[in-house]
Order: sequence, then structure tokens, then C-alpha cells
Amino acid sequence: MGIASSMRDLTQSIASSRQDRAKRLGQIKEEASQTREEAKDLIKGFQACRKELKAELKEASASWQGLTAAKAKTK
Repeated sequence: MGIASSMRDLTQSIASSRQDRAKRLGQIKEEASQTREEAKDLIKGFQACRKELKAELKEASASWQGLTAAKAKTK
């Protein structure tokens, strides 16, 4: 009986271990999916900020060029 019960315990342990690994793998996949979504949102935020900064720099550059052109005319 000792061998039979040891084999049963080993089989149950293997099955339980497989279920635990499968469960953890599902959790890891979910975490990876959430991380990807967060990264996409972060990149979209960076793109929006970059567009705003581009517009501000363009406006500042135009203003500066206008000032230097006006200054050149007065000389």
C-alpha cells in the first residue's frame, strides 16, 4: 500500500502543480495585456504633448523671426 499511496500523492502533486502553473500563466498574460494598454495610453499622451509643444515652438519661432525682421528694418 505504501507505493500506491506514494504514487497517488505524486500524481496529485503533479496535477496540482500543472493547474497552479496554468493559473499563474493566465495571470501573467493578463498583466502583460494591462501593461501593453498602459504603454499605449502613455505613448498617446506623449504624442499629444509633443504636438502641443510643436505648436508652441512654431508660434514662438514665428514671433521671434518677426521681431528680428522688424529690428533689421529699423537699422
